[in-house]
Amino acid sequence: MDAIIQVVTGTLIFLSNGIPGLVVAGVALILMFLALIRKESSLMVFAALLTLPVAYAFGSWFGLLLVVRLLPLFSLISALFISREDQVLAWIFPLPPFGFLVYHIFNLVLNDFTGV
Repeated sequence: MDAIIQVVTGTLIFLSNGIPGLVVAGVALILMFLALIRKESSLMVFAALLTLPVAYAFGSWFGLLLVVRLLPLFSLISALFISREDQVLAWIFPLPPFGFLVYHIFNLVLNDFTGV
């Protein structure tokens, strides 16, 4: 069981750093934007799944970094509001994950894709 947890943890960290982190965060941003434009909640759910590696790698269960750990929930709540056709809340809730992913991409580029 510990081996499975280590593999999953290693995969999440791998997908949040370097070139894979850039690709995953970029695809998540594109899916968020397309979900809001096309009003498809399924695209926002996929974007929330792609936000998981970054949220796991840089978040914490204590302190202010708890907000980072909970970023995929904001995307899922936005998917709920997209399905209920409430456009104002559907556009407001993905702003924190969108902003953090943009910050993460800029941070990766500035640090030469090391993820530090």
